[in-house]
Amino acid sequence: MNRGSRGLSTSDMRTLRMLLGRYAARYHLAGPEKNDLIERTFQALASNPDIFFEIPVEKVAAETMHRIYTGR
Repeated sequence: MNRGSRGLSTSDMRTLRMLLGRYAARYHLAGPEKNDLIERTFQALASNPDIFFEIPVEKVAAETMHRIYTGR
C-alpha cells in the first residue's frame, strides 16, 4: 500500500530516536559506539519513511538496527 511520500515530523523523529535508544541498549554499547548505531539506523529509516506504512515501526526499527549492527 502506497500512501504517498511524506517526511517524518519533528515528533516522529523524536519518538523514533527514543525507540532506537532503547533498542541499542540490547547491544551493550555505550558512548560514541551506541550513538553511532542509533544515528546510522535513524538515517536509514528516515531516508525511507514510506516503510512505516508497510510494517510496524517497532519491527522495522529492530530489524534495521540489527542489520546495521551485524554489517549485513
